[in-house]
Amino acid sequence: MGTILHGIKNFLQLINDNWPLIIAILGLAFGLFKKIYGFFTKSEEERIAIAKEQIRSTILKMITDAEEEYADYVKAGEIKRSQVIQKIYNDFPILARVQDQMELVAWIDEQIDNALKVLRKIIEENKIIE
Repeated sequence: MGTILHGIKNFLQLINDNWPLIIAILGLAFGLFKKIYGFFTKSEEERIAIAKEQIRSTILKMITDAEEEYADYVKAGEIKRSQVIQKIYNDFPILARVQDQMELVAWIDEQIDNALKVLRKIIEENKIIE
């Protein structure tokens, strides 16, 4: 009986010594659960909209990576474009569920064109600075 009471005493001492850390961990766990639950309760259209917003914010990096990878090749625009589109579909598998794939690819092409304009502007600004 004494060992059980000693164990309870040690447990209560552990809680007393680490209560701020325990509360922080519980808060983080609750917040993470809330985010995950919120995502999985969204409709498919809402998930696709979230994916499109993420694509919009990361497409410049994808294009820059493709430009660097094929920098030595002339006229490799279609290869770079298809590589970016393939990466988008790999990173966002929810897009395979979109009913009108032609419209989606046209939207992705538009995003690529917009990002290319930004990339060219950045390159030109860097040339002026140098």
